[in-house]
Amino acid sequence: MKKKTKKKTLSLKMSACLCVVLMLISSFLIYYFSLDSRVKVSAATGNYYYTDQQVLDIAKVNSASRYWLTPKFLIENRLKADPLIESVSVKKKNDSILIDIQEKTVIGYYVKDGKNYMLTNKGESILLDEKYLKNIIHFPLLSDFNDEQLERIWKEFEKYETLLTREVVEKIAEIVPYSTSYDQNMLKITMQDGNMVYTSIPDLMMMSHYKDMLSQLKGQSVCLVLDAQNSSINKLDCTYLNMSLEEREAKRKEEEARKKEEAQAQKRAEEEAKKQQEQEESGQQEDPESSSQEQEEPISEEDPENEGEEQVNTEEDWILMPDSGYLYSQSLNLYQDPATGLYYIWDESQGFTPTE
Repeated sequence: MKKKTKKKTLSLKMSACLCVVLMLISSFLIYYFSLDSRVKVSAATGNYYYTDQQVLDIAKVNSASRYWLTPKFLIENRLKADPLIESVSVKKKNDSILIDIQEKTVIGYYVKDGKNYMLTNKGESILLDEKYLKNIIHFPLLSDFNDEQLERIWKEFEKYETLLTREVVEKIAEIVPYSTSYDQNMLKITMQDGNMVYTSIPDLMMMSHYKDMLSQLKGQSVCLVLDAQNSSINKLDCTYLNMSLEEREAKRKEEEARKKEEAQAQKRAEEEAKKQQEQEESGQQEDPESSSQEQEEPISEEDPENEGEEQVNTEEDWILMPDSGYLYSQSLNLYQDPATGLYYIWDESQGFTPTE
């Protein structure tokens, strides 16, 4: 009798457990296939390179996702696994999933061993696979740099990360080396608007002023030279900057020959004018009193050196020569050292010679 009672009790318990399990399974199935189980709102914030949809795709969150079956830690782990995402924060509330991310700052991309890599301002290289191809519009191509130069560039961006922001980087189309006779680590920067900027790696922080410079520039395809040491931005002739050192030397010689010819022509004109004046004066009857006064008052001739100094102080056609670091005046054919203020002339055999 007791055995039958125990068996009956056990049977009732098993039946009850089975009913509970069936009810749970039924409830789960009803929830899973009902519209109420799905995420109603999903959004991404803080993203710069990725679109909202790209972020949600990486997180595997969409309109078919079940709210209670998509835990926060799972979303965060999926996003943190992406090498371009630095940090993630996920909030779930009222059937909505809100994702806030912080992306790494990319300063450009380069090619190495046939593969493309993104370079961040922390020196991290990220393989640029198909997933990132749409993002290259946000940063420039870094061409023909060695590893040491790339390191110097990203360290400069890291040092001035508050100035060299993503907005500054996005205005740049390409950065390539630009060697000169006085600095082998100059950069030639092609901007998205067609302008050219020439600067050294330590002067890269001046790029933060580019937006302010645009309002003061006239014309298109302008070339600028940035000099952070003297806090100056110089507008130069793009044709000259794009010449090779041999072409620049040939142009300089041509300019010197032209100026020499102009000086000789001017001298001949002055001599002719002087002769004509003497002939006119000899044909007239001289007043003895005025003649004696003329003899007492010597003819004042301008000192060429003083005249040169006056022109140096008044001429405003000085431009910075990237190959020497000196300022050059085409009208005076003189070079000036901005650091010392001394003036030089160029001699092909002796180089730069100080003026007396």
